[in-house]
Order: sequence, then structure tokens, then C-alpha cells
Amino acid sequence: MKYHALIIGLSVLALQSCTDNLIYTEPGTKATFTGNTYQTAFTGTSSISTFSPGSQILLNASGSLQIDNQVLTYIDNQWKARDEFGWTDETETTNVTAFYPVYPDLAYTKENLYSKGGLEDVLYAKNEFTAGNTISLHFKHLFSLLTLQLNDDLQNGFQKIEVSCPTVVSAIAPESAEITLAAHETHTTSITQVSSSGKYSFIVPPAENMTITINMVTNGKKYTTQLDSKSFTGNKEYTYHLKISEKKPGIITAEDWIAFSQLINSNTITQYKGKTLDDFGETTNGITTYYLLNDIDFKEVDCTELNQIGYAQTGHYFTQTFDGLNHTLYNIPINSNNGATGVFGAVNITGIVKNLHIESSKVSITSKSNSTAEGTSILVGRNQGKILNCCVKECQITAYPTKTNQSANTGGIAGTSTGEITNCYVTNIQIDYDTKSKIKAEPAGGIAGSNQAQGLIANCYSANNIIKNRESYNSGICGKASDGAHIENCYIYNINLITTKGLFAGIAANSFFIHNYYDDAKIAFIGKNDGGNQQSQNTQYTDSFMNKENIPIYQLLNQWIDETAPTLYPDYTFTRWTDGGESLPAIFITDSQSESK
Repeated sequence: MKYHALIIGLSVLALQSCTDNLIYTEPGTKATFTGNTYQTAFTGTSSISTFSPGSQILLNASGSLQIDNQVLTYIDNQWKARDEFGWTDETETTNVTAFYPVYPDLAYTKENLYSKGGLEDVLYAKNEFTAGNTISLHFKHLFSLLTLQLNDDLQNGFQKIEVSCPTVVSAIAPESAEITLAAHETHTTSITQVSSSGKYSFIVPPAENMTITINMVTNGKKYTTQLDSKSFTGNKEYTYHLKISEKKPGIITAEDWIAFSQLINSNTITQYKGKTLDDFGETTNGITTYYLLNDIDFKEVDCTELNQIGYAQTGHYFTQTFDGLNHTLYNIPINSNNGATGVFGAVNITGIVKNLHIESSKVSITSKSNSTAEGTSILVGRNQGKILNCCVKECQITAYPTKTNQSANTGGIAGTSTGEITNCYVTNIQIDYDTKSKIKAEPAGGIAGSNQAQGLIANCYSANNIIKNRESYNSGICGKASDGAHIENCYIYNINLITTKGLFAGIAANSFFIHNYYDDAKIAFIGKNDGGNQQSQNTQYTDSFMNKENIPIYQLLNQWIDETAPTLYPDYTFTRWTDGGESLPAIFITDSQSESK
């Protein structure tokens, strides 16, 4: 079922209080109560209504009248009790509080106030009167009124509307009309009957800074929105005008992401907990783009049911476009299983993953894993398409001790890549194949485990990464490069490798290494050269992040974008660089940095 957003407009109408009329009578020993009017609605323009004979109110008084929780009935134009009330002192005043309706146990508690499904409209009168006079009662609304005006698109085919308040009225003190609120409880009220006017009204607590959630169903489609945080005042009406917005669909919550991951990584299921891929993307000219609309932190999310999150079944690929809109996934669990492993298990030649950040997440490789030759990564296990403008930070790939002797190409952005990786970076990750483990990684790199078959890694960087991978080839960029792979306009910084090592590839054959930069790490350029490689314009930089001619690294990276890329890669868009300060040679220019220049 699709979720859609609503556009909201607000108007507030306040009730103008009635003036309490005091009717003078000669002082006497008995108190007389009259006045049976109340405002029909919560607006100053609404008509006045009256209580019918036989109506009952609960009365309390202090001062020159002493009355505790007495029920009065409207008879012969007066509110009468079984016993009359006498004035104790006709020279003083009296404070009177009255409530309608009267509950059988005289208790204004949550159980009674919400007994009919929603918060009941409670009328009350509270005022100070002069002793000896007739007391005339005029009632107003204790709570607030929320009115939702639906436009024709929502009204036609209306089925249900729900309002969820994050504050609940737990009790009312009858003697003072003071309200006790429970701010950490939520109550949902539903209306299913169609209103001919398109207006649906709900009684809500008079509370401060309350964010109300609205859900409704029209023509089988579910719409949802939240009202901006607002303080509500008793005896006032707040009217919101609702219409369907043009906001595009996308992934908003952890639950949305779980459903999306299950659906894209499965060959068999088309619906997960009522959600389909249509809820998360839109199709234009035959190409579907899925959107991430929020940062999502999985730290407190129960993901135990997600046996498939983070890997693709063998032979199954993501074929469309995913746009993270520069949002971040935090603490997402990625479990290696029987296929390519990553937030996206496998991306085929038509697939694109872009503008996505992953932080503080972990891939766990267990004895049940079998991702040999498929690829293991934080982001994409096996990439045949395009990975653009993505980053992985503060993440870890860990293999646990096991009797299984298996292997997998392992990298931060992609495990195995034969496609394009551009404008990406990996910082502060650790690839840790424990020395006690029987699991053995194939070539491992900060960006990709293996870059092959004319795969391109361009305009990327790898910094402050640790690769603990025994018995294999490791490097800052990719563990293995082969068959026409290109690594261009990249740099590495502070890479810690514990076994056979290389700057940009641990092992390479028939590949191209052009216009790349490296620090003063005392490691060979290529750990093992099987021949046929072309190397040019690869330069070591100094501690001040400059080349021998004292040109900053970020300027040299931009020079390649300006002078070389237009000829070699005319259809590619490369992100420009700026000074990385004291911590990095260069960083990508963000939109805000571009605007400030």
C-alpha cells in the first residue's frame, strides 16, 4: 500500500467567551443555579445551544458555598440537587466549577474520557460569584477541536481518517478544572463515516508542542502526514486544509529500507509487509529510480528477521537506479550469505547506485557464508554498473574463525567491479580476516577487491584504512587489477597493509594506472606485476600534500578533470576537489562549498 504526503494549510478560530450574567436577588439562605447555555462549536460565530430538561452536571464550589462533587439536574429552568445548598457567608464570594457530562463514578479519568473511542468533548463552567446572588452557568469547551478539511481528491472515495495524538488526558480535577496530561502516551482516533462537507473533527488535548500524525485511506490508497509541532489551547478550533502533494515516493524509515532491501535482493518475493517497490520509486521513460529521503540509523532496529539483507541471490542483480540524495545509512547490518554481499548485493550493467553514504556499519562473514567469486563489500558486492558519488566511513568487514576455507574479493565500495566507480571515497575502514580464521580473502582493497574487464575507478580516494588480509594481495585502491582495468586521478593516504601489498593494486596485469598520487608509504607501487601494465603520471606527494613542484594535490586532481577527462571521458561528470586541510590531501567540493566560492 502506497504512502503519500499531504500538503497542509492552517487556520485558527478562537471562541469568544460568553459574559457570565449575574442575576441579583435578595440574600437568602438557599443557593439557586440557573443558566443552561453552551457554545455549539468552538468558534465565535457559532450559535448558542441549550441543555435539555433532565440534563445533569457535576458541581463543586468553595468559599461562601461548600459543595463537593454533587450531581445537579436541569428541572424547571434551574439546576437542582436532591438537597438544597445554603450560603455559609453571604458577604463573601464563591468559586464554582461545573462539568458536563457526568460519569457514573464521577471520575474524570482516562478510562471515562476515552470510553467512546476518542477523547470526549467536555463542557465546563468556572467562575467566581457574589454570595447571595443567583448563580447563572454558561459552559464552554475544556479541550481543543482539530478540524481537517479534505479537498475533492481525498474526499471522493473516502474510507477512513485517523488522528494520533502523542499526548493523552489522564485526568481532570473536578474542583479546579485542572488537566493532567500524559505526554509519553499516544491515542489514535478513527472516523470511517463520510462527511458530506469534507470536514472531519477530532477533540484533542490542550497541550504544548504537540506533533499530530494523520493517516487516511481514500480509494484504497493510504496517505500520511504530520502536522507541524503546535501548542493547542482549550475552547479553540484549529482547521487544517489537506490535499495530496506531488512529493515523490521514497524510503523514509528503517522499516521502509528493510522492505526495499528484501525486495531488490530476492528473485521470488514481490511484496514485503504490505509494501512493494512502487512505494519507493518512480518510473520515467522505462527507468525506475528509487530514493532515500532520510538519514536512517539502524542501531536500535531489530534486524534479526533479515536473513537476506545485504546480499543478492546468485544470478540476481539490481537493474534500476538508486539515488541516496546524499543521505546516510548508519549501523546497517550486512550479513554475508549465499551470494554477492553488500548493502546492494549485485548491480548489473544497467544499474546505478549514487549519492549514498554508509557509516559505522559492519559486514559479518560467518561459517555459513559462501560468497566465493561473487564479491564482499560494504556497499556493492558485485558491480557491473555504475557507483557514483558514494562514500563509506568508519566501517568494518570481519571474518570469524570457522572451519570453512573460502574466499571472496573484498573492498569498501565494491567486492568485484567490472563497471564504473567514480567520485567515491572510503575512510577509516578495516578489513579484518582474522589469522585464526580458515576464511581467506582474495585480493582486498580500500575501494574494490577486484577491478577487472575494463572496469574504471576514477576520481576517488582511500584514506586511513587498515587491511588485515593474510595470504593475498592488498592495496589502498584495489586488491587486483586485470584485463584492461583503469585507475585514474585517485589518491591514497595512510594505508595500513599487513601482507603482500601495493599502492593502487596488490597484483595487476594488463591494466592502466594514470595520474594517481600516493604518500611516502614504503611499499612497492604494484605488489606483483604480471605484465602488460601501463603506468604514467603517478606521483608521490610530500607531508604538506604537494608534489615536487609545490603544487597542491587538489589542484593537480582538478587539472586532470579540466584537461584530460573531457577527451577520455566526455560523457562522465567528475566532482571537483578542494583543500583537505591538515588531515587529507584533498576532499570533494560540496554544494555548500561551491556556493561559498
